[in-house]
Amino acid sequence: MKVEVDKLILAVEEILVGLGETEANAKKIAEILVKADMRGISTHGVYLLNVIAMRVDGGQLRLPTEVEVLSEKDATVLIDGKDGIGMVAGYFALEKAIEKAKEYGIGISLIRNTNNVGCLGCYTEKAADNGMIAIMASNAAPAMAPWGAAEKFLGTNPIALSIPGDGMNFTMDMATSVVARGKIREAQRKGMKIPEGWALDAEGRPTTDPEAALKGTLMPIGGPKGSALAMAVDIICGLLAGSGYGNQLKSFHVLEGPTRVGASCIVIDVSRFIDLNEFKEKMKVYFATVKGLKKAHGVEEIFIPGEIEFRREKRSREEGVELDDKLASSINALLEKVGSSLRLN
Repeated sequence: MKVEVDKLILAVEEILVGLGETEANAKKIAEILVKADMRGISTHGVYLLNVIAMRVDGGQLRLPTEVEVLSEKDATVLIDGKDGIGMVAGYFALEKAIEKAKEYGIGISLIRNTNNVGCLGCYTEKAADNGMIAIMASNAAPAMAPWGAAEKFLGTNPIALSIPGDGMNFTMDMATSVVARGKIREAQRKGMKIPEGWALDAEGRPTTDPEAALKGTLMPIGGPKGSALAMAVDIICGLLAGSGYGNQLKSFHVLEGPTRVGASCIVIDVSRFIDLNEFKEKMKVYFATVKGLKKAHGVEEIFIPGEIEFRREKRSREEGVELDDKLASSINALLEKVGSSLRLN
C-alpha cells in the first residue's frame, strides 16, 4: 500500500511520543525513518519502530532520549548518546559537525553509547543539501568474520558519503559486508532465500538460508579490502569514540543489553576550497560525462551513486511511500497500542 509522506511522518511521531519520546526528538527520528523508506531502504525505515517498541517494553532503551556533549574543542565534538534512540544522537552529531564546518571549514563529531542510527545516507544528504561534503560511519554488532577468521567479530559497519550536486547529490551509502544484515533479516521475515555469496553458516559453509546466515557470518565486500574498511570503522567509531567495538557490541534487534554502538560524522565546507555554485556546475558536467560514457553490454543506463534512491524519493513524495501490508499492519498495531486514532489505510 502507499501512504502519504506527511501522514506516515505523523504516524511515526505519534508512536514515538506514545512510547515516551519527546515531540522534538520524535520529529527528527520520523524524518530519518520515513526518508529511508522514501528512498527504498526499507530495512532502515519505519520497520525499526517495531524494534524500538520491543526494546522500550523490555526496559532496554532510555526514553526520552538525552544526548550529552562530553567534550567540545575547536572543530571536534564528543557526544554520549546515553543509550537512547540512535537517530537523535545521529541528528545532533550532524548538526554539530555542520556548525563546526561553517566555523573551521571542517567539523568532526564522534558518538559513544548510542543505538542503531538508521540510514546514514539520510544524514549525509542533509549536509550535502547545505553545501557540505559529509562522511558518516557506524559500527554494529558482530556479523562478519575478519578476513581469514572463522568467527564473527566485525559488524556490517556501514559508511555513507554525500557530495553536493546541482539538483541531485552524489550519495554513496553501503555496508562493508556484501549485504547489510538488515537484508538477511528481511529475507527471514518474508520466508525467502538469500543469494549465494552473501553469507556463511556457523560451520563456515556457504548458505542461502537467512536463519543459518544470521547464526553464521556475512561476507566482506572485496574480501580483505572490505574487512579492512570494517576494522577502520570499528576503530574510529568504537575505540576512538570510547564506545563498544568488536564482540563488545550487542544487537539492537535482540534484548541482550545496551548495544554500545558508536558513530562518526565528518563534514567539510565546500566553499573553503571553491565557490559552491561553481562546484555544483562542475558536478553537473561530471555527472553528465559519466552518464554519457559508452555502456557495457546489456546496460540500459549508467547511474550516479544515489541516483536510484533520489528518483525513488521523488516518486514517493509525489505518489506516497510504499509499505507492504504486513509492515502497515504492525504500524497500525503500534498506533493502537499508544492510544492514537490515526491509522494507515
